[in-house]
Amino acid sequence: MTIFRKELKFSLQTVFLIVTVCLVCLPVFAADSTHVAAASAGLSEHSVLLLFLDLAVLLLASLVCGEVMVRFGQPAIIGQILAGVLLGQTVFGNFFPAQSAWLFPQEGNHLKYIESFSWIGVSFVLMLTGMETDVSTLKRLGKPALYFALYGFIGPLLTGAAISFFLPDSLITSPAERTAFAVLLGAVFAAASVAVVGKVLMDMKLMQRDIGLLVVSAALSHDLLCCLLLAAIAVLSGSGSHGDNTLFVAIGGTLGFAGFLYFGRPLFFNILRLINDKVSSSDGLVTAMVALLLLCAASTEALGVHIVLGAFAAGVILSKAPVISAKVVRPLEVVTMGFFAPIFFASAALKVNMAALCDPQLALITAALCLATVASKALFCCLAGKYSGIGPFESLSVSFGANTKGSMGIILAMLGYALNIITINMMAVTIFISLFTTAIAPTLLKWGLSKVLSSDAEKERIARLDRQSRTILGSIRRVLWPTSGTERSLFIAKLLGSIGEQQVIETTILFAKTKDSTTKARHAFKSVSQAMRAQNAGFMERTVSSENVLDAIVSEASKGYDLIVMSEDDPAADARHVFGPLVDSAILETSTRCLVVYVPEKTTEREIKQVIVPVRDSELSLNAGEFGISLAKSLGAEVTCLSIDTPESVQLYSEETRSGTTIERNITAEIAGSLTELSKALDVPFSSKILDASLHPAAAIVQAANESSADLIVLGAEPKLAKGLFLGHTINYVLRHAPCAVVVLKL
Repeated sequence: MTIFRKELKFSLQTVFLIVTVCLVCLPVFAADSTHVAAASAGLSEHSVLLLFLDLAVLLLASLVCGEVMVRFGQPAIIGQILAGVLLGQTVFGNFFPAQSAWLFPQEGNHLKYIESFSWIGVSFVLMLTGMETDVSTLKRLGKPALYFALYGFIGPLLTGAAISFFLPDSLITSPAERTAFAVLLGAVFAAASVAVVGKVLMDMKLMQRDIGLLVVSAALSHDLLCCLLLAAIAVLSGSGSHGDNTLFVAIGGTLGFAGFLYFGRPLFFNILRLINDKVSSSDGLVTAMVALLLLCAASTEALGVHIVLGAFAAGVILSKAPVISAKVVRPLEVVTMGFFAPIFFASAALKVNMAALCDPQLALITAALCLATVASKALFCCLAGKYSGIGPFESLSVSFGANTKGSMGIILAMLGYALNIITINMMAVTIFISLFTTAIAPTLLKWGLSKVLSSDAEKERIARLDRQSRTILGSIRRVLWPTSGTERSLFIAKLLGSIGEQQVIETTILFAKTKDSTTKARHAFKSVSQAMRAQNAGFMERTVSSENVLDAIVSEASKGYDLIVMSEDDPAADARHVFGPLVDSAILETSTRCLVVYVPEKTTEREIKQVIVPVRDSELSLNAGEFGISLAKSLGAEVTCLSIDTPESVQLYSEETRSGTTIERNITAEIAGSLTELSKALDVPFSSKILDASLHPAAAIVQAANESSADLIVLGAEPKLAKGLFLGHTINYVLRHAPCAVVVLKL
């Protein structure tokens, strides 16, 4: 009944979502239907030929020009925009008018077909920008981030809006659009492109420095606020389809849309998880992401606030979904950056004749606006730095980074022209401003940041972050935990709960019910759910009925988990199994990382205060050590790195091959040194011991655990070639003789 109620609740939520979308969009579609002309007979063969040829030419030109710019130390986006300038009316249209008219005909609907691809490109770029948006960055930097976000945005916004009233009427389509033009130019002055800034800082290896984070946070906040301004510009342009109620519908609809996305996140996550688990196609999740993007963009367009807000919001939602991993996002990044984005940036300049900027008056206006946008950002960012206690060079560096218009400037130019606010000449001016600010950003950033020195504390923090980012535990977001609800399972619950205090994880607790099961699902979940209550440790309860528990585990494990956690009450007493028939088979039949926990005591009252990590000359030891230290960080425990130097290896080498002993000891010392570095990065109490034991390494580990009153032993494992599961003699022995809990990590 519990599962039925959950499915019914999920179904009702889905129906509510569909009904809401229909109620929002149906009036708009009904109103627009009266304006739809009769359907055309479709694209002619010549139109299809030109469309494919144009797209190919734009892509190749973007590739070549982008590579040229990269060779000169500039972002590839500049080359992509220049490709459109070369192929458009500026160069190709002026020198080869007949050929240009044939390849890119200005009459008819041909350019509208390319524009359709451009707007899809806009939505994809904004979605990826939203997925890169980390609001926690703004919170972490505190007052300086807030001051740079407000002063650096509002000051240039008001400056640009004020300057707009002094510009000639020839740059706008009609005097009635003067207010919309003021907001548009103010948005151009205030805009920033966090994607371009992030790329520049990554190239300069400054993303982890305090000043780099401050630049990114300022660009991020300006980018986000500019996305909201896009909606306001669409409303002020009078292009809404709701008549006199356009402003009311836009404001109310935007608030409603934002609220629905915020409170509806669990529903979206459930839909994505359901698609990931149930759809047989490996590309189903990518399709669902694109569908969510288009639905959100269509919803905001229906509300009269343009597609950009919906596309950006979709990216923010997708970035928080546990099932969306880097492997899932990668195909969208490839398609966006390899196809849609170059088409968007190149086609933006096809209609524009940049030669018009040679007109003395227009050239003077362009130069004045370029200088004004740089000066206004610098002035107000310096004011923000003064009031927040940031030095002048740091403030200037923030202004240089946050003044990079990049893709946002192009979007504003295209939006203003599409909404009939600005003329084609003003569109050319806006595109030039975007090119200019993006081109000078790397040079100005390098100059400003060269004046900002790193403190010893900052260097130490960067080293810690770099080392911490290379651990296995840091890459784990989804965990599968098959459980029968035994008392010893509480130990695993405590482990996962402690990890959830340090990072966001989502655990699926799986109970496989067979006809012979005596444990009820409710009891199995209740016995472990309380111990999972942690700040970032979310968990889901899933019950499946199956004749074979192993089949249920293997089927669920194939749905994209980062780690499978299993427990064994007692290791197998015979030589045929390492842990037991079920756990051994699950390890052999899944390719996911596995963590097997053995707890000798039936009770779980023992606190984990002392962790032992045995290491030898292998990568397995290093990975197990990293996992043990990360686990100790979560548990608040101490770590002892145990290096075992057995005399048996020395006897294998003659005088001529004595270097083998030295190599083994050097590798072990390097592993111990790497683990020492990680423990310092995580502030975990760490000690290292070298045992020159006459015993077998397994016996030495057990003896050391007894002598140090260890609470947990962490071992790395890799299955050996055998008919059944075999992880080596050391693991077999330690499991059967250890005085404490043992964790075995299978990579």
